[in-house]
Amino acid sequence: MKDWTGRIKELSRVGFYMAPDHAKVTPYKIPENMEVVEVLTGGEVLFPVEGQLKTFGRGTIFWHRSGEETICRTTPEAPYRCGVFVFSVNDPDRPVSRVSSWHLTNDADIDRFTSECVNLFHERKLDRDVLALYIYNTLLRHAMVDTDLSSRRNYPKPLAQSLDYIQRNMKKNIPITVLARHSRVSKPHLFKLFQTHLGITPHQYILSRQLARARAFLAGSTLSIKEIASECGFESLEVFYRRFRRENHMPPGEYRRKYLPYEFMKNS
Repeated sequence: MKDWTGRIKELSRVGFYMAPDHAKVTPYKIPENMEVVEVLTGGEVLFPVEGQLKTFGRGTIFWHRSGEETICRTTPEAPYRCGVFVFSVNDPDRPVSRVSSWHLTNDADIDRFTSECVNLFHERKLDRDVLALYIYNTLLRHAMVDTDLSSRRNYPKPLAQSLDYIQRNMKKNIPITVLARHSRVSKPHLFKLFQTHLGITPHQYILSRQLARARAFLAGSTLSIKEIASECGFESLEVFYRRFRRENHMPPGEYRRKYLPYEFMKNS
């Protein structure tokens, strides 16, 4: 895996920008060896994606590299506001897509993050290199974590509904007939949607989410393995053991011993 943070040479500027509601915004062309990340904290931006002008709102992350221009089109009814982060880099490759999204676990996090970064940058109380890594890693994490959620905006409605239903019902055994009925499509059509957009069947997707949830519980909770199997929607402990071992090449107990925090200290 590429070390994206190793490409940062310097954190050059951090600040806020508020677009005027009465004047055209002039875009800035990104100089060579520079990278600009704009995080929308309010308002609306009109931005071309695949030849079409689309509207983006709060939480959108625009990741510009050398030769590209900053955002500039807004609406008079909702002029945009954004946090701006300027990096000097030694690698022209962009780590994520140009348009991504903040992972909205808590909507207020965007405001806290941008305000904190602006204050830390201008108060000069924190080493600039440390601050650069903190900002870059935070932006990168949100952009990468939210890739799946962001892509759902472009999924057909029945598929997006299916993914949301699965996420909200992880503790249940989810029959495909129920999933198809909830999404108001036939089973064959649902299978086709999953294969076309995700490259896997509904069964495979559900199992992948169940096992991901199980791994998180094993490494981050004190629930028993039987309780975890139930929490993740497996019909029996035996089925959970079999599917977990097949996917992770070790039983749940061994996975817990390997990844549970502080477990390694017991034998040191």
